[in-house]
Amino acid sequence: MSSKLLTSTVNASTSARYNPTSPKASIYIPFGQSGSGSYGSTLGKLHAGYTEPIQSKVFKLALSIPCQSGSVFNIGDYGTADGGTSMVFLGQLITLLKQQHGPDAQFQVIYEDQGENDFKSLFKRLAGIIPDPPSYLIEMDNVYALACGTDFYKQCVPSHSMHFIMCMMSVQCLSKLPTVYKDSVYICHESPEDEKEALRKQAQLDWERFLLMRSREMKEGGVLFVGAPAEYVHQKTGQKRFCNDTLVTLMTDVWKSFTISGKITTQEFIDTNISCCVRNLDQMREPFVTEKSQVVESGLRLLSSELIFNKNIFYSSWKQKKNDEGIDDRDGFARAMVSAHRNWSNHSFMDGLAESRSLEDKAKIVNTMYANVTTEIAKMDPELFKDDICTIHVLIKKV
Repeated sequence: MSSKLLTSTVNASTSARYNPTSPKASIYIPFGQSGSGSYGSTLGKLHAGYTEPIQSKVFKLALSIPCQSGSVFNIGDYGTADGGTSMVFLGQLITLLKQQHGPDAQFQVIYEDQGENDFKSLFKRLAGIIPDPPSYLIEMDNVYALACGTDFYKQCVPSHSMHFIMCMMSVQCLSKLPTVYKDSVYICHESPEDEKEALRKQAQLDWERFLLMRSREMKEGGVLFVGAPAEYVHQKTGQKRFCNDTLVTLMTDVWKSFTISGKITTQEFIDTNISCCVRNLDQMREPFVTEKSQVVESGLRLLSSELIFNKNIFYSSWKQKKNDEGIDDRDGFARAMVSAHRNWSNHSFMDGLAESRSLEDKAKIVNTMYANVTTEIAKMDPELFKDDICTIHVLIKKV
């Protein structure tokens, strides 16, 4: 078996991604112990299923990408976290590509994320030290994996080098926080119009910037596959909602209650902001609407964009246990939900607390907040979360 290259290339500059420009700006710190595979064993399992509804379409497009004989087929996984989300998908993709290009064809997989990412867990997964899901790298010849710590709002790899790039559940993360949400941790229906407009403008600037950087990197005929959380209109109520709306609203309510109980100050609540934007279909399509847009002029073409309601595996597990065993394990459902979503939200609550507090004090407060959220979810009907995970999948080609 040929040797596998497991190395990393980290840009010397500090990543701007997940770096809010609030009065107390700080770098995003992943939740969980480095090298533990925390992300992939919780939230990654949820996200991994999001590729299933569109998988056959993605694979068909990937097989159409031209690749000269003897050259390396380059694949990118942007916003990879610890690689758990994409492991099975990439293994299946490379298997199909090997069937088409032959056993001697060489493949390079570049895993991108910001500099503070848990790359240790990524390499442990690729090496099989963290065995679930199984690493495609162990059994495949002529496949090489590298990591890149350059922020994806910059160019991450050489121009015209990439054949296929995927980015799952990461483009909602903004390069900077455009405003301070005074009465919520994320934009809500009651937020002032100036807050909503500031978020919309920054989100569109960042989405276009992301696309232009990928356009530089992609070869002619290359494919970009992006999955992102969605804002949508609820089918039954007609209300505008966003992915994980129920959970984020609950976290806001619990955090706000801490100002009443005196656990945190009003200013700390104001300083707690989630630096993300959940876009709708029109916002994802916007850079491709006119032929004179920079994105279209760069050579990118939107092939498809669709809204998908995804299966919540934690809800499915609760439902199956209830049906098969007669056990309504809402406590287990609540723990699974909070363990998964703490991965992306923990740093926002830690960052919102005053710098004068010790790290231990901050951790105690935030731990209490998540414990309270868990308790509240356990009191709720899991059916409320059944249709709460809506994503947008877009497929883009470089011409």
